[in-house]
Formats: sequence, C-alpha cells, structure tokens
Amino acid sequence: MAEPRGSRLAPGALLVCGICAVGSAALLARLGLQAGLGPLQLSLWRLTIAAAILVAWDAAKYRNSPKISRPDSVRIAIAGVCLAIHFATWIASLEMVSVALSTLLVATTPLWAGLYSLLIPSKRPRRVFWAGLAAAFVGMALVSFSGERFVGTGGSASLGEILAVSGAVAIVPMLLLVQDVQLRLGTRRTVTWLYLAAAVALLGPCLATGQADVPHNAAGWASVIGMALGPQLVGHTLLNHALHRFSASQVAAATLLEPVFASMLAWVLLGERVTPLQAAGGALLLFGVGLALRGGGTAA
Repeated sequence: MAEPRGSRLAPGALLVCGICAVGSAALLARLGLQAGLGPLQLSLWRLTIAAAILVAWDAAKYRNSPKISRPDSVRIAIAGVCLAIHFATWIASLEMVSVALSTLLVATTPLWAGLYSLLIPSKRPRRVFWAGLAAAFVGMALVSFSGERFVGTGGSASLGEILAVSGAVAIVPMLLLVQDVQLRLGTRRTVTWLYLAAAVALLGPCLATGQADVPHNAAGWASVIGMALGPQLVGHTLLNHALHRFSASQVAAATLLEPVFASMLAWVLLGERVTPLQAAGGALLLFGVGLALRGGGTAA
C-alpha cells in the first residue's frame, strides 16, 4: 500500500476518512461474532490478513529499504501488543453491549491521552482542549445512557463496558510509541510491522484458548476480510498517517466521531434505534471534538 498523499487531500479530510473506515469495524465484528468466531480469533485474522498484504507489498516494492533500528523495533513490538489488547477487548465488548455504547466507550481514548499528557509539561493540551473534551463527554453520556445497554447472551453490560474502556486505554501508548517512529520510517513501513507485531502478540492467546482456527464459513471470512481491508488497511493506516500533522491527543479526540458513524450504521443495518436524546448527544459530541482539535497543543 502506497504512502497516503497528504498533498492531494487536506490532512483533516484524510483523518475523517480514516475514522469513517474504522467506524464500520463494529458492524463487521458483530457479523463475525454471530458467525461463531471468538473476539481473539477475529482480532488475529483481521491483523494477519492486513499484515500479509502489507508485507508482500513491502517486499515487492521496497526491497532496498534500510533496516529498522533496534530501538524502533522495540517500540513497534510494544505498540503491537497494545494494539492487540485494544482489538481483543473491544471486540469482546460487542458480545455484551450495543454498537453505540461499545464504540462510545472505546472512544474515551482522548481522556487517557490527556491524563498522560499532564505528566509532561511541554506537551500539556491548552484549556480549550479540555473544554472541548468536557462537552464531548457530556454528549457521549447522553448517547450512552439514554438507550439500551445489554444486547448479548452472556456476560453483563458492566463487563462489556469495562472491556470497551480497556480497549480505549490500550490504544494510547500505541499512538505515543509510533508517533516518532513514523517520522523516521514513514506510515506505510511503520504500520506494516505494527500490524504484524500485533498479530504475533495475539497468536499465543489464540492458541491457548482454541481461537486460532481459520474462519469456517462465508460470514466469518467476510467479517475478517472486510475488517482487514476497510477498518485496518484504510482506517487505522490513515489514523497513523494523521500523526504526521496532528498530535496524538488531537487524533484521539477526532476518533470521538467514530461512535456517531458506527451508531448510524447500527441503526440502519442492525435496528439499534437512536433516540432523540442520543441524537442531541451526538451533536454535542461533534461540537466538543471541534474544540478539542483546536486546542490539542503541539504533541501529546
């Protein structure tokens, strides 16, 4: 996959395109879960397919690329573990709570990114970032708690919410670890090895839980291939590319748009109704994202 060209589309437009692609992941994951695949299995195969495509492209087009330094290799490996945890916990939450609630909670990444940035004075977001984030979370609360929570047949809504939040927490160190690496290696090369590292990190848990088998039906394959091509190769690659122009806090704040898009898809395709109060919350969330993007600071 070629490096995204920021000169042809505005960086903000590329970021929104990436968020929309990522927003389709919940519907595709739900399809895989209904087809009998486990959360670890779905995470493993979406990453394996995406990594295989990128590694093949890298071998064919960039045979003379310089070697990755040891420090960057360690960063990518740790980031891959974080990405694996993110996918596994978030997809597991979809077995218990609605698409709207799951994607909203996994989108709390900006809160954890902002809390981390408080530890580094030079990277603290400006006040307007926090104002925007506060408005966004009020909107998220309206969307989350004015509709149905539990939709699964096992576990509980509370466990599903904890898993979704765990996915949000795990993505923060991944963004922070790869931001500097991309400046040296470029987006394409960084995500190639990031996705491969995440797939390798999932292999052990999948083997231990019996979730390493290939999908066994058409719906399962449609789920993992769809997630690999859309949310993974297009969505997450564009989000990583956005780190060239936006800080990690700003990219994390922009991902608050994902649950709005995912909720719309779930309403149309799964019949998960959105109430007027939820719609109002979504509008407030969008307003908060705009403020947060303006006040994200230099880096976080």
